[in-house]
Amino acid sequence: MTVRKAVSLILACVLMLSLSCISAVSAESSVPEDTKRILVIETTDIHGYIMDVSAGSEDKFQYRMARIAYLVNEARNSGKYDDVLLLDGGDLYQGTPVSYMTGGAVIRAMLDTMHYDAVGLGNHEFDWGVDEYAGDSDGTVAPYVLGDYFGDPKIPVLASNLYDAVSGERVPFTKDYAIIEKAGLRIAVIGYIPDYRGTIMTSKIAPYSIDPSLSKLDTLIREIREREKPDAVILIVHDKPVQVAEAMDPAQVNLVCGGHTNHILAETAKSGVPYIQGYYYANGFASAELLIDANSGVTVENMQYTDITAEKESLFDTEENRPTLDPEIIALSHAGWDAIRDEMSEVLGWIDTPVLKTKTVGANNAGNFITGLMMKITRDQGTQAAFYNNGGIRTSFLIPDGQTTREITVNDIYSIAPFGNSLLVFDVTGPELAKQLADGLKTPNYGDQMSGLSFTYSATGDETMDRADREYTILSITLDDGTEVDLEGTEKQYRVCTTDFNATVPGSVFEEKTPVVPQADAPTDNESIVRFLREEKAAGDGYISVDTRPRGIEVPRE
Repeated sequence: MTVRKAVSLILACVLMLSLSCISAVSAESSVPEDTKRILVIETTDIHGYIMDVSAGSEDKFQYRMARIAYLVNEARNSGKYDDVLLLDGGDLYQGTPVSYMTGGAVIRAMLDTMHYDAVGLGNHEFDWGVDEYAGDSDGTVAPYVLGDYFGDPKIPVLASNLYDAVSGERVPFTKDYAIIEKAGLRIAVIGYIPDYRGTIMTSKIAPYSIDPSLSKLDTLIREIREREKPDAVILIVHDKPVQVAEAMDPAQVNLVCGGHTNHILAETAKSGVPYIQGYYYANGFASAELLIDANSGVTVENMQYTDITAEKESLFDTEENRPTLDPEIIALSHAGWDAIRDEMSEVLGWIDTPVLKTKTVGANNAGNFITGLMMKITRDQGTQAAFYNNGGIRTSFLIPDGQTTREITVNDIYSIAPFGNSLLVFDVTGPELAKQLADGLKTPNYGDQMSGLSFTYSATGDETMDRADREYTILSITLDDGTEVDLEGTEKQYRVCTTDFNATVPGSVFEEKTPVVPQADAPTDNESIVRFLREEKAAGDGYISVDTRPRGIEVPRE
């Protein structure tokens, strides 16, 4: 068997493992000779996962984007398509140590190396200063320097409805749209973002305003069609793609590429507009084929999701796997890790109980782990309870098969808590503490993970309902020292630690309060956890206890 046949066979096997494969139209329809077939590939919500280093051991790192790059290049060279359009739906940078510690440079270099055609603007692009590392003054991906890698990609960053909050003018670091030429055709790719308030820190979004009007988006699309005469129109939306697709005219929009919700999607809206979404953390990608004919217009076929993580061992950098891992992205991944290896490899302690993040309502032991450390870090401020949001917890710490313990490194801390949130301490009354708990149960961004207390509550509906559709009543709160919190009195104060993100979510009980220590002087979650565990290890044997106790107990309503 030739090398090329072997590679093709491997690709076919990978595609057969796709988690979802949903066709919009019969894939084998009769196609006129002059029809051009363009493959659209969308990644989204990569969150820095050029590689997954959460296993802790370098021989078990997963080189996820190296596999995706290999498959993209296979498609480009297959001869099956007249061209390939490579897009990303946003939330590219924040989430892993290798991206966090390089200021996103490793991801910008990856976009450049893989020749992405355009990217959307996610809410987490605002975390570090959106106009510095996500986009530059000409509306393209910002420059990067990483060891021997440097460049200034001319990849458009698309968000047509982002404005300066003061002037009302469109911001310069994103474009409304880009006209991308593929196989002699002109494809308009247009960016749209929803209102990000409540999903990112208030101070980060304050300089900007977002107009989420879908009717204005429809007007813009029609203007672009009239002005540019594109052969096809694609929307990149860092939002639920179905609600955007439902509002669009299929005569105007040919495909919607979504993001933000971390779902696998390859469907057609009731409006007739197809939409796809490529999951998250570089677990895979979504794709669709555009058949473009001058007479019959645009047809969308073979919408599907390709899962690359079904066999995680195939993503390890081994001699056996290298034929299906792109060598340029492997080398770039190594450069990113080499830049931070010494700092990240420091052992801070060890655990004998897994630290597990779950998506269930209420606290999990990963949340207990983080909030328990928050209380210890801020105990000099008199903290009695601590809150964190489950969405800010980005990984679990598993104990390897056949072992009873696991070391915890600096890399692990930056993996589980990558956002660098400030830890703020506030005084609250009993009714305010009860509201904080109820808000967190309903909307996790208020802080649904906690330590320092236990509580009972009742709720409308049942557990099969979406948590946002239930109403929660706090019945009792007991602090860890046995103190019963007065749920009605407003004289007694309780001291609570939370993050600057949780504290500034609109409607938070902390929103108008002044922290005990000003934010400029407050500790940062990941950095302060590293310092605390380092000190604890120096004073003892490094054992880190993991609290698995539940926090909230639901009491059925009569």
